[in-house]
Amino acid sequence: MLNSYYLKAFDDEKIKKALQFNNKWKLSGIQKIHYNSLIKIIGGFGTSSGKLIWPNSLTTTPEGDLAVKDSGTGNIQIFTIDGRPKQRFSYGFEPIKGLGDITCMKNGVLLVTNGTKIIQLFSKDGDLIHELKSPKVTWPYSYGITVLKSNKIAVSDWTNGGKINIIGVDWRMNAILKTNSIEGFHRPVRMAVNENEDMLVTEGQLFGRFQGCCIKVIDREQSLKKTIGPHHGKKFSFENPSGVCVDCHGNILVTDEGQNCIVMFNPDSTLCDVVVNEGLQGPSGISMLEHGLMAVADCYHHCVKIFRYK
Repeated sequence: MLNSYYLKAFDDEKIKKALQFNNKWKLSGIQKIHYNSLIKIIGGFGTSSGKLIWPNSLTTTPEGDLAVKDSGTGNIQIFTIDGRPKQRFSYGFEPIKGLGDITCMKNGVLLVTNGTKIIQLFSKDGDLIHELKSPKVTWPYSYGITVLKSNKIAVSDWTNGGKINIIGVDWRMNAILKTNSIEGFHRPVRMAVNENEDMLVTEGQLFGRFQGCCIKVIDREQSLKKTIGPHHGKKFSFENPSGVCVDCHGNILVTDEGQNCIVMFNPDSTLCDVVVNEGLQGPSGISMLEHGLMAVADCYHHCVKIFRYK
């Protein structure tokens, strides 16, 4: 009885005309407006505390703060989640501007690369604890860095086209124990690790040459498991993927500097959606926050933008 009433009511010509303005409405449209929205902008062009010039990487600390690597000033800046500047200290300058990354260990120690063969270790208060380097092993064009579950670290390197260095470290002595390399990359940029201990590596463009432009998934045996891109059917094609992170549900979020967007893949690598497609200029590093928020380094707008993506 109830169903027949609504079917009859919906057939009413007046109601049909009233709803014509919305005949292309989809639930995903409301999701994009309500959920994939800009929440906060941190920074802005400048050299004073709280300002940024070409931020290219960021990470979340155990306290929930944001640590931002600002390549234009050679500083690391720590911000509270509400955007208040908390700490600022220098890491130096890159030989190639913007070449480098930052990540945070569980104990709060910040690991910083800057395009050289040195990995810097900073305390959360900005004190330089140590510089990891070895006369036997070098990674002269270091870029991305991430911490593996085995407590090793992985560093992407542009030497000879590109490779990933897996570095074993004695963290009590801050000494490198051994290093092995995974070859066969084209300009590997940044990395993330999922709950299965797969390593996700973005490959961007090298001087405008469209080699790579994908995500490579490396399993715990350090073998290539799968490649996502450059094309994902007819729905999406990478131009210059850069930042990558994984949320608490295993979804993969990737920034594309070429298309100024953020795209999300399901854990099985099927495309979910382009979750942010406007308001960005050179999005690079990306990091997850709590409560369905993500932070992205919007390099050429000289700021960090926080979006609600779910």
